Amino acid sequence: MRFLLLVLASAVASVAFAQDPGILLQQTFETDTAGWNFMGPGGTLTAADGALVLTYEVKPKQVAAAMLPAPPSFARMQRLRFRARSGRDTAVGVLLAEKRPGGGNYTAWFWAPANVWQNVELTPGDFSAADGPNDPVDADGKLDLDAVQGVAIFDLASFLGSVPLKGDFPAAIDRPSGPQTIRIADFRVLSSAGQTVAPIDRFEREFVAWITLGGMKLNLRTKDNPLGERALEASYRQAEGALPVLVRRLAGMDLSKATRLAFDVASEREATLVVSLETKGGGRYSLQIFPPGGREVFHVSLKFADFEGEGTLEPAQLKSLLLTDITAAAGGAEGANTIWIGKVETVR
Repeated sequence: MRFLLLVLASAVASVAFAQDPGILLQQTFETDTAGWNFMGPGGTLTAADGALVLTYEVKPKQVAAAMLPAPPSFARMQRLRFRARSGRDTAVGVLLAEKRPGGGNYTAWFWAPANVWQNVELTPGDFSAADGPNDPVDADGKLDLDAVQGVAIFDLASFLGSVPLKGDFPAAIDRPSGPQTIRIADFRVLSSAGQTVAPIDRFEREFVAWITLGGMKLNLRTKDNPLGERALEASYRQAEGALPVLVRRLAGMDLSKATRLAFDVASEREATLVVSLETKGGGRYSLQIFPPGGREVFHVSLKFADFEGEGTLEPAQLKSLLLTDITAAAGGAEGANTIWIGKVETVR
């Protein structure tokens, strides 16, 4: 994320503040880009129809981001709220860059389905330290809002499409290219605390905090699904040579006292799913589950002690949760499938 920081450090902008003390910053983009700047080759950042419009070409490892210097009042931020719409299915990242030296980069992400306006609300707990090769190591290891110097919103497609695979794991990875547009509207920085979302995900918010590397269509469902509760719907093809993977970040959550992972799942077809937990030290621990198909509700409760991997799984070090369908790779028939995931929680 170093490229974002360099532009943020040199950007100068004036920001308009609302009179409501709970609103630290409010931008409607009715007349201009309100101090946001574009980062990346060949793209543009404009204001149109009450939205900030980020237009660019999707290319491997090519940056496309909208960036805003953070005002001093950002130190009191409890929520970032905005509406987002993408021209194609993609994962969108939000970056908070702390001042150097000593500061780090902190990111959150969400899934943006094609041509759908959705409400996004992020709290400080949604952000975790970026640990890429060019990201600095934070001196105190935590997000310090009073040290944030800039905010960036960017498309993760160029980075996810370039993810190198480890070993012989044939994950399904989309490698999009061509023109793309992301629109941001009603951007607000709020000092008031919002609704507390229970770990890990009860899908109570109006956006999906899960992403996929490729091969899946993701949608948020209310109660109109086999689980009868708010759920993530993932549609894909069970194929031996392209394994669909779902990812949910866990970094930033206090899971130190958790002993078990629990969630509900239903599947259109019989499925073999690998549940994997990744830690900050690079470890991965996995277990298989077997939803029966026919949209039957399958309640999952897995002890952390039963996950297989090298060394001991430390809940306090959990970084991400992954679900991978290996049905066809395990000898099952190939075919289209849909799963629903609901009420993902940890148990002490």
